[in-house]
Amino acid sequence: MAGRGDREAEGMKNRPIRHRIEYGFYLTLKGFLRALPHPAARRFGRGIGALAHAVDRRHREIALRNMALALPETTEAERRRRVRECFRHFGAALCDAVSATRFDARELCHLFTLEGWEHIDEAERLGKGLFLLTAHLGFWELSPPLIGLTRGPMSFVVRPADNPWLDRELLAMRERFGNTVIPKRGAARRMIEVLRERGRLGILIDQRVQEREGIAVPFFGHPALTSPILARLSLRSGAPVIPLAVYPEPGGRYRLVVREPILPPAGENGEEAVAALTRRYLEVAEEDIRQHPEMWLWMHRRWDEKGRDRESSKEL
Repeated sequence: MAGRGDREAEGMKNRPIRHRIEYGFYLTLKGFLRALPHPAARRFGRGIGALAHAVDRRHREIALRNMALALPETTEAERRRRVRECFRHFGAALCDAVSATRFDARELCHLFTLEGWEHIDEAERLGKGLFLLTAHLGFWELSPPLIGLTRGPMSFVVRPADNPWLDRELLAMRERFGNTVIPKRGAARRMIEVLRERGRLGILIDQRVQEREGIAVPFFGHPALTSPILARLSLRSGAPVIPLAVYPEPGGRYRLVVREPILPPAGENGEEAVAALTRRYLEVAEEDIRQHPEMWLWMHRRWDEKGRDRESSKEL
């Protein structure tokens, strides 16, 4: 019987093969989606999501547990319906993002309806750079291209994909129109440089981080480990944080909603201020998710089921 070391070595040996298969599948899917009318690509994605919901029991159960924790007022039937729709939505979001690479700058801009655009003008007049805050909600991958086209290049922090071939494809898609991806590991130094240049930084706030990297703050009434780096940099630089989200509209169109800037309190930079600002960011994300619960990534293990987040939260 093969030992653990033998199994790990075999896994490393087979990993490039798996990566090639995944990459080949992605290229095939990309070609197929770009051959379809854009609205049809989105509908096809919903079908893929429905299939994933049927076969992926693990993530289906994670989503149901998360929703029961966060939305206890819902019935089991409501949660099952919403989780099913959530899978369909993320299938559509994936296929839509790939399909949208067919559009040039003018075509893409014409597909957007903008709400609250004046808040970005307000933040940029401060001259301190700015953060654009979003979550894995709606069609979040479409916000950087639009910002890059209309406001100028932006940078955003992303964890590289495990598959290096797929990562190159995602990098090319995300860096269209002059944008720059900052790898998540060691991102703080580059983020500071962007702010010094009065640039724009995109941040996802709803991912769970390791205990050593995060602080526990309430999210849907339950402590959730969250990175404090956004609050720390905003307090240090004075840069405002602008929440935004992209939602799908009929006919393959999009609606970008920009909310009022969150300004850091002047003269405060202690841990209490960091925790309070981080809590505010999650409150905004929660408000948006409650309005569109089927469009958020419930399949992510956002809360620590072993209770470590609850223990950490006692310090805040």
